[in-house]
Parts: sequence; C-alpha cells; structure tokens
Amino acid sequence: MNGTHRLVLLLWCAALVCLSGAAGPAAAPPAAPVAMIRIEGAIDVPTAEYLERSLEQAHEQGAQCLLVLVNTPGGLGSPMLKMSRALLNAPLPTITYVYPAGGFAISAGTYIVLSGNIAAMHPATTIGGAHPVQLIPTASPQGQEGQDEKAKAAEASAMEEKILNTFAEQAKVIAKVRGRNAEWADQAVRESKVVSAEEALELNVVDLVASDIGDLLRQVDGRTVSLPEGKQVTLHTKGAPIVEIAATARERFLHTLANPDLLLVFLVLAGLGIMFELKAPGGILPGVIGGLCLLLALYSMSALPVSYAGVGLVAFGMLLLIAEVKVPSHGVLTVGGITSFALGAVLLMDTTVSPAIRVSWQVIVVMSVLMLLFFIFVVGAAISAHRRKVDTGEEGLRHEYGKAVSALDPTGQVLVEGELWRARAVSGAIREGEKVEVVGQEGLTLLVQRRAGETGTEQSSAN
Repeated sequence: MNGTHRLVLLLWCAALVCLSGAAGPAAAPPAAPVAMIRIEGAIDVPTAEYLERSLEQAHEQGAQCLLVLVNTPGGLGSPMLKMSRALLNAPLPTITYVYPAGGFAISAGTYIVLSGNIAAMHPATTIGGAHPVQLIPTASPQGQEGQDEKAKAAEASAMEEKILNTFAEQAKVIAKVRGRNAEWADQAVRESKVVSAEEALELNVVDLVASDIGDLLRQVDGRTVSLPEGKQVTLHTKGAPIVEIAATARERFLHTLANPDLLLVFLVLAGLGIMFELKAPGGILPGVIGGLCLLLALYSMSALPVSYAGVGLVAFGMLLLIAEVKVPSHGVLTVGGITSFALGAVLLMDTTVSPAIRVSWQVIVVMSVLMLLFFIFVVGAAISAHRRKVDTGEEGLRHEYGKAVSALDPTGQVLVEGELWRARAVSGAIREGEKVEVVGQEGLTLLVQRRAGETGTEQSSAN
C-alpha cells in the first residue's frame, strides 16, 4: 500500500505541474518595429516626397509608428504644407523629434514638429521662428509718385497681411488638432518666437523632452494616440526594434542640390565654363560642364529661397571679370567684379525665410579667391599674348638675322631661319658672307640691311 500511495502521489504531482504550466501566462509577442526617418537640411520637394513615401512604406511593413527626426533651418512653404498634411492624415501614429543636440526646427520645421501625434525635443535644441517669407515686395511710394503708387503699395501690404494671417491660422489649427499651445504657434509665425526645449515643454509646445532615441521610446511607451478615422492606437515602443527607412539615391541627390554653398559653386563653374567656350569655341568640354552646372544651379534656385538681387550681383561681377579680358582696365574691372561677386554671394539667400539658410563665409572666401586667381591668370595670359612677338608671315621675319649667300648689289640671296630667300639690300651693297637683318618684305623678296656692327668686319676684309 505504501508503494501504491507513493505512486498515486507522484502521478498527482505530475498532473498538477502540467496543469500549472498550461494555465501559466503565454510569452508576450514581440513588439512591432518602429520605423524611423531623418529630415535634415532645407525643406524642399524631395524632402516632402521622402516623408510621404516613408509613411506609406512604414504602414505597409506593419510598423507601429513612424519616428521623424527633425533638424532643419526651414525651407519652402509648399513642401512644408505638403509634409504637414501628410503627418496630420498619416495612417499610423507619428512621433516628431527635434534631434540631435544642437539641432533645431526653425521656420518650416516648426510646422512639421507640431503636426506629429507626439512631439518631442532633445534638451539642447530649439524650435520656432516660423514667420513666412515676404512673398510680395512692398512698394515705397514717394511724395510725387501719385495715387497709383500709393494704391499699389496698399495692395501689396494687404496681400502680405493676408499671407501672414493664413500661415498663422494654419499653425494655430495644427496646434489645436494636436492639443498643443495654439497661442504660441501664432506668435511663432507673427513674431518669429523661438524657444528652447525646456521652454517648449512648459508652454505645451511639445509633449516631452528626451535625451536620446531610447529615452524617447521609453517615455512614449503605453501612450494612446488617435488616427484620422478616430481609431485609437496604444504604443508599445519600449525595447521595440528600430527600422530606418533610408532616402533613395534620387531623393538624396535632389536634396543635396538644395544647398546654398553648392548653388554658389554651380554658378561659378557655369560662368567659367561658358566663358571658356565663348572665348575658345570648339573646346566642347568646358561648354558642356558650364551648361550642366547652369542647369543644376537653376534647380537649386528653384528649391531654395533665393534673392535675385544676389544672383544679379554674382552675374554682374562675372561679366565685369570677363570684360577685363577683352578691355584691360589695369585692374579696375577685376576689383569691381570680385567686389560685386562677393556681395552677391552674401546676399544670395533670402534670409527672411530662415536666417540659417545662407552661403557659408568659407565658401564665399574660397570662391572669391578662386575667381580672382583665375582671372589674374587669364588676364595675364591675354596681355602676354598681346605683347608676344608675331612669329609668322612678314611680321614674324622682321628683325630676324641671316647671312648673305651671295653679294647683294642690290639683289641676291640670303639664308634666314635655315631657308634661302631672294633678297634686296635697302642701304648699300652687301658682300657675300656678311650678316644681314630683315627689315621688310615685298612678296617673296626680303628687304635687308647690313647688320649693325658688320662695318668693321667689311673694312678689315678690304684691307
């Protein structure tokens, strides 16, 4: 019996263990991945295409949300509004994060950050300054210009006010939809207010401040966000894998072109290439390079807030430098050209869009020095060419020295530059073997005279 009891007891224990294992909690399924993209540099058309494609791709791949890292000085209004609409109507939750340390979301970047379901900032970042560019210049009526000029100025002022109100209201609507500070959004547009991450958190401009991406995902874990159709989604981002969606080669190339420094380089190369082709037709390669750089510069100008006054000064400076080659002015045109070029480079970007979008001083200095050195070389070569002795035709033979092969009294033959010529003495007879100097040419007959210093030789021979 004791053995039987022990066997039954063992069977009961085994059953209890199996039942407890079956009733225990199942292992939690792995969290869905977090898709991530980086918005860096000026906001342009390729940037908007990148964001739209990434939202669609992240949704198709089953990502639980899209994390958008933002570090931008601003950009064009149309792509900005397109990106804002894409975030507001995204098919999955979106997290906008101003990152890394030292980054900012200025101008257009402010709209993009405000449009995310969850907005966050790194502690060492800033946001704001969303005042729109002055799209229509205001006329400056003078006292004697009459009512027409005043009417035009009033109309332009009214249009600017309408544009400002439109952008300010759009920022307020975005902030209200996302439950954030609409009053500050209005001030960011109308007064170009800029705040730090801590101030933004206090003012309810953003939802949280995170030290890095891992900290951000830990803080948003468990939060519930609403999608456009009213669907509620709870995030499980703590420890979730991050899958970065990279920009395509085309998107990277076109976005790279939207660079103020590259625009100035393209303008310089285009001007030099075209100038070379005009100066020496048939070179082909300089003209091709100049044409390609001009097309790339035109694209950059369409993707950047360009000041056409700056473009005009750059072009005028290059024209002055080209004119120096044709009309030497003892450096006056060169100095004027370099000055105009440098001023145009400084004013090339319209900084009312975003103060951060400008050509760097290093590039301006390097390009100005390059232009100066290049034209010093070109102008020097042109002056040398003008001064160089002609070495062909009649001018090429003038003042050349030779030797009388036969007596010239007054005609005979001379040897000049290794060739026999029929020659005529223009200042007295010349004996055979004497040195002669060419002073002119009549058809195929050279006009020669006894070389200076040969008289003594002739007299010695006579003695």
